[in-house]
Amino acid sequence: MYTIDDLKRYEYFKNINMSYALDSLTGVLARANILGFAKYLVDNKIPFMMGIMDIDNFKLVNDNYGHKVGDECLKAVATNLANFVGNNGLVGRFGGDEFIIIVFNCLTYDEIHSYIEKMFNGATIVRRKLKIDDVSFYITATIGCASYPKDSQTYDDLFLTVDKALYRGKTKGRNCFIVYVESKHKNIEVHRKEETSLPNLFTRISEIANNPKHSIDEAIKLILEFITSSLQISEAAFLKVDKSIITSGDGYHCHIDDECINIFSKLTASNNFFIPTGNSNFVDNKKIAAFIEDKKIITFMASRVIIDKNLLGFLVLFEGKITRIWQEKDIALLQYLNTIIELLYLKKQND
Repeated sequence: MYTIDDLKRYEYFKNINMSYALDSLTGVLARANILGFAKYLVDNKIPFMMGIMDIDNFKLVNDNYGHKVGDECLKAVATNLANFVGNNGLVGRFGGDEFIIIVFNCLTYDEIHSYIEKMFNGATIVRRKLKIDDVSFYITATIGCASYPKDSQTYDDLFLTVDKALYRGKTKGRNCFIVYVESKHKNIEVHRKEETSLPNLFTRISEIANNPKHSIDEAIKLILEFITSSLQISEAAFLKVDKSIITSGDGYHCHIDDECINIFSKLTASNNFFIPTGNSNFVDNKKIAAFIEDKKIITFMASRVIIDKNLLGFLVLFEGKITRIWQEKDIALLQYLNTIIELLYLKKQND
């Protein structure tokens, strides 16, 4: 994609060998050259913005449609990203489904925020449907950004600040961008702590459920609060068919009435779970669209809680701040929590 003329505008590439300058699949800069360029800019005290873009759930593209479609997806994202950046900077493939963006014409927080917002909302790179061969799927991404020398004085520190911003975007549910702010992000630990691994989360939930000091409602509430904190979501709730609620928050997103029960019953009718795919915002169903607008919800997933074929209610994880892309870990916790609540009621029934 990039030509020798594109690169020779920059001193760093004056003597570049094009045979190894570019990533063989996407045509943007190869990893070594985009990182080398960033280090060169820092060494020569040239201000710039650096961002890392991570395509959300790219593994599912390969798993569902094959690596050929996955490769074409990467090519499309790289081409559109490079076209967007244009002569204002360069794009490189960091590896796998990650790309590095270097831009010179936006350095302050407001400039970077405005620039990446246009990138996200233009529907030419991400937050768009991509049709390849005979399949069509929705792609989103997460981006972390920082600038030199405002946010970091060295190359290593700059890379770390960008990585922290990217990590923060991932913990918020992906499909978003984060511009590094020292007061908010400097203490982020990029590597996820061991205690947040699924086995340890399952263990903690089981400990709460099996504590004899807690009533069923108390145990469920404590577990929901733990889930909300662990997944960093707006709210988790158990909506009972008798129209009572146990919630991790103040119930802002989950006032329950007959229409609410009817909607969750239909959504979970096929396999007892409703897990949205993509970024549909449920616009295909007017009743659901009206429901989530009224509840100030952006996205949610839900499951039925059933004992001996009797419906007790619905376990629902809500997000009211960002368009969260639910991850495998989120889904696993929903399924596990569903089982735990059913077992709590079954135990009470058999006592």
